[in-house]
Amino acid sequence: MPVSVKASDYNNISLVSVSTAYSEQSVDYIKQSFEKKGYQVSDKYLDQVVSDLGYVNTEKSRANLLIEALKDNDNDILWFVRGGGGAINLLPYLKQAIPELKNSKPKLIVGFSDVTAIHQFVNEYLDWPSLHAVVAGHNQDLKRLSAKLDLVKTNECESIPDIRKIMKTGVSYKNVLPLNQESKKGTSGESIGGNLTLVSSTFATDYQLDFKGKILFIEDVGLSYRQLDRSLHQLLYMGSLKHVNGIVFGQFYPKNPLDSERLIYKKTIENFAKQFYKPVYYFPFFGHGYINKPILLNSHYNIKCDGEEFCTLSSH
Repeated sequence: MPVSVKASDYNNISLVSVSTAYSEQSVDYIKQSFEKKGYQVSDKYLDQVVSDLGYVNTEKSRANLLIEALKDNDNDILWFVRGGGGAINLLPYLKQAIPELKNSKPKLIVGFSDVTAIHQFVNEYLDWPSLHAVVAGHNQDLKRLSAKLDLVKTNECESIPDIRKIMKTGVSYKNVLPLNQESKKGTSGESIGGNLTLVSSTFATDYQLDFKGKILFIEDVGLSYRQLDRSLHQLLYMGSLKHVNGIVFGQFYPKNPLDSERLIYKKTIENFAKQFYKPVYYFPFFGHGYINKPILLNSHYNIKCDGEEFCTLSSH
């Protein structure tokens, strides 16, 4: 079970970034956006010297900063500035640091997209909860503060989530569509997942998720529906996925889809659901769209349908 942390403890945020380079113009606006929500914010773990591959720094520098932030007991929340690419490269460094990190106060990791690699690490190896949600550099609050600079490119209609409330009462969503007969019975389990590209990047490695008894949440962006179909067949062929308790699909269609695009992505997921013998649900309200509802990871979820067209998804 996840480590229990009091909701009132979530006051101090450290901004971190271990993936693609971010706009340094945005940092002061980001700090203001969190301060307006009543948080104390530090940027001492931001150190951008853009690498040849466009990451914020070298692998070793990124890993060392993240490990120091994870060990810093003055931190309650590590909120990632952006996603992109490169976080998966840090997993061997993080694995080496496990003994030190297990002696540290649990921190709440917040972010999505490339941050999935870090979610997987803290969930699987440290048994810490984390929050799949907007990054610090792309959300409605920052868009309003920095409107003239046009810094925010995704999740423009999703506010910074209320961490204290979420950690106290969990999350609950009603518009969850069951996609096969198995899903109509409902399910429950511990939540894992994030971005499908990142999740699948660890398949057949030491860092692959343990699916047994879990509900897998997945979303992605930039995949054609045929590429998505290929990825979903990979899931069908995975023996280890037979132990999952359910899968919840977020947004996969483009940010500004035509109706035909939105429907063909949904059809691709429905085709997968028909061939999969475990509950499959559709909730395209988390991911790389205008909205990105927070999903607690390494937290227990119940999905209840009660014969209705839509199911209810809730964590506790």
